[in-house]
Order: sequence, then C-alpha cells, then structure tokens
Amino acid sequence: MAVKVLIVGMDVATMTLALMLELAGVDYLLLEKSDTVPAVAGGMSLHPTILPLLEQLSLRDDLLFFSQPMEKVLVLDSGMEYVTAYDWSDRRIRYSAWSRFMTRPEYCNVILEKLTESRVLFNKDIASISTVDCAERNQRAEDLHPFLDGSRQDSMLDIDISMEKGEARGGVTVECTDGSSYTGHLIVADIESGVELRFDDSKVTSTGLGWAHGKQQKVYSVYHGAHAKVPTNTSTTTTTTTDDASTLREVHYHVSGVTEALDPQRIPLLREDTTQLQLVMDGRSSLSWWVATLVDQRIAWQVTQRIRVSDKGQHADVDWPLEDEEAAKASIISQMSQSMMCPLGGTMAQIAQWTSPSEISCKRWDDRTTPTRVNPNRQAADESILDALNLAEAIVALPSTRLNDIREAFARYRKERTSKREAAIRESQDLYQLLNAKGAMQKAFRNVKLNYTPKCTQERRMDEKYSYRPQASFLHPVPDYGQIQPVHQQHHRSRRP
Repeated sequence: MAVKVLIVGMDVATMTLALMLELAGVDYLLLEKSDTVPAVAGGMSLHPTILPLLEQLSLRDDLLFFSQPMEKVLVLDSGMEYVTAYDWSDRRIRYSAWSRFMTRPEYCNVILEKLTESRVLFNKDIASISTVDCAERNQRAEDLHPFLDGSRQDSMLDIDISMEKGEARGGVTVECTDGSSYTGHLIVADIESGVELRFDDSKVTSTGLGWAHGKQQKVYSVYHGAHAKVPTNTSTTTTTTTDDASTLREVHYHVSGVTEALDPQRIPLLREDTTQLQLVMDGRSSLSWWVATLVDQRIAWQVTQRIRVSDKGQHADVDWPLEDEEAAKASIISQMSQSMMCPLGGTMAQIAQWTSPSEISCKRWDDRTTPTRVNPNRQAADESILDALNLAEAIVALPSTRLNDIREAFARYRKERTSKREAAIRESQDLYQLLNAKGAMQKAFRNVKLNYTPKCTQERRMDEKYSYRPQASFLHPVPDYGQIQPVHQQHHRSRRP
C-alpha cells in the first residue's frame, strides 16, 4: 500500500522534500496558506555538501542562473576595519563545487516549476488537523475520501484506512478554512505553519517534520527544527510536550531584505560575477549585520539584534514585548542610521530605503544553553535540505504504512540526522559568539583563532566537513570530481512488499 504524504507550508526543506517525493514517485500534496511562495526575504548559501544532491534533482542549471559563486567572505568591525577573511576559492577543486549564494524565494520558485501543478494548492489555510484509525473508517468514510463528492479533484490523495494482520493503518486529516479536507498517512510541516496548534486535545509543540497516526492524536517529532526536543525513546510513539530543560540566554531578531536593482556606478562591487559577502560585527552595540551581492545587481542584507535575557526571563535592552516580531522589525529598521556603514558602500539606512517593504521580513531565534531547540533562521539552508533528504529516504523506504514500519523509519531518520545537525548548530553558535566577543582579551583570542590557525589545520577541518556530500539513493547518482573523495552516508533501505 503506497504511502500518502501531506506537506503543509512552503520553505526550503518542505519544497525540497516535495521535489524528492515527486521524483521518487511518492504520492504527496503540498498545501500553502498564501497565494504564492512566501516572500521570506534575505539570501541563502549553498555549500559543497548539498550541491551534488541538487544536481541529482535537476536543479543545477537553474541554480547556476539564479546564484553566484562565493570565493571569499570578509569580516569587518563597525569602523570597517579588517577582522578576518575566509578564502573559499579552492572549493571547486577540492570538493567539485563552489559555494553559491541566492535568495530563498528564488530557490523555492525554481522547485515550484518542477512540481506537478495539481499537487500544489495555494490559499489553503489550516483550520484543524485530526487523526483517525481503522475503527472510524465506516463512520467517517465520506469525510476521509477526498474524491467522494466530486468537488475535491485537486487532491491527489485517496487513502485507504484498513486492518492487516492485526495492525492498524491510520492517517491524518487536514481541514482547511475554505471547507476542503485532505487525508494522508503522514503530515510534514514547516516551522511557520502553526500545525502544532491544530491538533485537537494534544500538547504538541513541534512544528517540525513529523507524522500523525491513529485517533490517540500522538505526534512523533522528527526534529526538523523549532520547538521540540528530540525524543530519546525510539520504541514507542512520543507525545512532545512543552517541557524544556535548556535555559534561554539571548533572543535574536533577524531583519532581512533584498534590494531593488541598484546602479553599479554607486556600488562598484555589483559588477563582480561572484558574490561579495561581508559581515560586520559591532563591538559597541547589540547589532551585527551582513550584506551580499546577488545576480541582477541586487543586494541581500540582514541586521541582527541580540537581546540578553536574565535568569528570571527579564530583559532591559528593549521596551517592547519579546514576542512582538513587528515591533522588533520596526525598532531594528529605525536603528539603521546613517552612521551604520554598509561594507559594500553607503550606509545600511540607504540599503533599507532601496528595499521594498514587501521584501523585508523579521524572524526570531532563541539562543539556549543546549542546541536541542533549533530555529530555521539559525539552521543553514544546507541542513534544511539534508533534513529533507533523510526524511525522503525514510519515506521512500517504507515497506508499508503500519505503525511499526513508520516508527522504525523515523528512528533511522533521527539516528542519521541528529548528530550532524547538532554539530552544525554548535559550530554556528561557537562562531557567532567568537565574532561577537567583547573585551580586549576576547578580541585578542579571536584574532589569534581566526587569523593564525595554520592553513593545514583549516583545510583538514574543511575536508572533514565537506567530504560528506550525500546523494539520494533512490535517484541516479551524478559524478563527483572533487579532489577530496566524498564519503556517502549509507541509508538503510527497507524492501517494499
């Protein structure tokens, strides 16, 4: 019996997952509450780890058109003084691909063009989500069958809830505000979808990639990354609650945007055919920012404000509620003054003026003492795409839709992703803290660590990181010509009956 997958919300991970399922021949339906791909502003970098996989997905030519290679990243202080630089010019030789830079909406739109139109539904705002088991089949058959009344021909899912060899096969039904409903065996959601609020009588807090099965309304989080800890018990279905032993240290707000096309006479670096990514760390304030050139002479930018939180949850840095993203956005934009220099030229205030309000977004990230709670704003695009790969491998390998088979598949998913994801998060956290170090001693340590680490040590670390260049086992492999041979992770495949 083929698995049916409902995907709620469009982001880098869910769009990539949808494309993988499409190519693998797995039945899916993608539901998005807006009428187009969400305009999550800002840029994203694609590194050698995932570029062979993207070539497998036939995205190479599109990505080459919409992105530029990154050969160097420059780090400055607020006075535009040099802190350090990262030279990535040899990545194509060592790992068979340059790192590349593009915007998130462009990435999602490239994938959208490759999906079957009838499997992508816009203006689908989720009203409720419920789970069902085989005992309810007779009573709710009409509600579960999306084609029954002939009015829902946009749904690709025709689920059969049945009993086989004494084991229940259950499913999950999504009800939308327009009265439509869709049913599948699994539900996968992005972080912004609010799915955790839609399960009746449950205490689900994870909006990550997960599945629901049976009328007990239990959800098994597989930790795509926001508000749930990874369950440690792999033998039973887990209901994720709000308990969290980690301590909130800081709240980070990221205001991102993409400018209109600009005059290269004003900003000469726009003439370059490589992305110029430059970061600024302000040792005198709670702000940091970066800018990067894009194709078509645009600039992607982001300003981050760090707000320290006391042990009692209090904060004195701002006069607006921490939960209010719109207030944070307005406050940060107001701080982008004429004295806040843009390393590409001009000021950040000018950059904001050259950006349409519709191209500016604000996201929050909570920095905690443990990396078990992940936010997609903190998680790099590479990690989101690898999440999608491992989840697709688990779904494609399912021999049936029995509860035990699904449980085992997601146990493998967690095993194969958790350690690598947490390592990437720790690396990101450590680098961020290092670059934002305050005080003379900390700055001296930063200078030594960033600028005097032997090149051979740096190369060894990069080789260890980028030797992991996995490809989908259910698609034809593509050649990899890197000097450093790829080490592919072995995916456990179950045999289909």
